[in-house]
Amino acid sequence: MKFKNIKQAKRKKAPSVKKPQKKKIGESGRNRQFPSIYRFITERKEGLNSIKNKFRLSNQSKLKKLLFFVSAGLVLLVVLILVFGIVFLGVYAFKYSLQAGKINNQRQDLQTQVNFWQSIADKYEGYKDAYFRIAVLEYQLGDFQKSKDYNKKALLLDPNFDDAKKLEVVLENK
Repeated sequence: MKFKNIKQAKRKKAPSVKKPQKKKIGESGRNRQFPSIYRFITERKEGLNSIKNKFRLSNQSKLKKLLFFVSAGLVLLVVLILVFGIVFLGVYAFKYSLQAGKINNQRQDLQTQVNFWQSIADKYEGYKDAYFRIAVLEYQLGDFQKSKDYNKKALLLDPNFDDAKKLEVVLENK
């Protein structure tokens, strides 16, 4: 049911809010003017040169990437070879230094035995076994002249000493 006496109140519209328009890049709000100098880009003739240029332009970035990866791979390969070479040589140097240490220790042991037998030979001048042991130890040390001299002393004390005769034959060949 409608009441005749009541007037409907007019609704007022809210004032519209204008949204600012986003400016495009390069627009400053005024009309743009074209430059007064125009350039025309001419088309090239289709042919071998244009195909080469298209190939060059389209594959240039791929070729640069490929060249980069190939050169990086080669550098990595060289570095790995150098690292493995250094490790390999380091292991062998360590191995040979251990062998050199063992040889040096053996040489020192032989020298102490020579000194011991020398003191025995000085104490007991007629002891042929002391001179023979010194001759054998000097032979092991590589001093063949001293070995011959001590072996001759042992043979002077006992000309029938079989081991000294065998050593004499070996020393003759050296």
